[in-house]
Amino acid sequence: MTQRSEQLVLDYLSEVGLVLHGRMTPRERTAYLTEVRSRIDARRAAAESDGPETVRGILRGFGSPEDLVERDIAGRDLDIEDEELIPPRPRHADRPPPPWRGGPSRGLMSLVEGPRQTDIHITGRHADRAARAARSTAARGGPRGAVALVRHHPAEATALGLMLLTVPWALDLAYLWVLGAALVVLSRVWTGRDKWVGVGVPLLACLLGMALWNGEARFVDQYIQESLASTGVVGLALGSLVCVVYLYPRVRRSADAAERRARA
Repeated sequence: MTQRSEQLVLDYLSEVGLVLHGRMTPRERTAYLTEVRSRIDARRAAAESDGPETVRGILRGFGSPEDLVERDIAGRDLDIEDEELIPPRPRHADRPPPPWRGGPSRGLMSLVEGPRQTDIHITGRHADRAARAARSTAARGGPRGAVALVRHHPAEATALGLMLLTVPWALDLAYLWVLGAALVVLSRVWTGRDKWVGVGVPLLACLLGMALWNGEARFVDQYIQESLASTGVVGLALGSLVCVVYLYPRVRRSADAAERRARA
């Protein structure tokens, strides 16, 4: 058991507790959270490892806190007239969520990796409205989604734009890929795996393109220069396109979640 893995579980249970606010008595809520914790621990014990990625996969298997609560206790909302029986909403529930949960991104501030992004969590009676808004946003897509991405995650949108510019003009604008890759590495929205893909795939594609060059050069530096300008940039462009296709939906989910929160 690692400290990071345990913190992921505690964060998830905290979100579940917020969703349960006003839907269960404190005693029922405590019993339910204990049950959920035991189910999570059982899956962790059965897993081959207990690292953060394994725990994230287990939590994704349970679904978002809203989905879990709706699935397990649908129809069990309390009808309590005396508001004193319902404790006040915790103060920390009003704090903005981190970027990977749809909150504001601080872009280039650090290389700190965040957990996998998830949809914004809206408690209790607003869960159905959030689900409808998510489906509506997904249906609209297109330009509105791009506008939301630029508004809430400008650094990530810039990184994708720089990589796209590399595709048609790889030979002249290959240096733009370096700037885009730096923004990918500095992002606080994409996960560590996303960053490896966003930077590693174009580099590997570039090296593969250079290896496929069938020209001749007498010296190593000449070979590198000629192959890079001939076939290496082609591989770099194709790898950049693959990375844009891979990275866009991941940052788009976070932008859509932030947009829904702004409209709520």
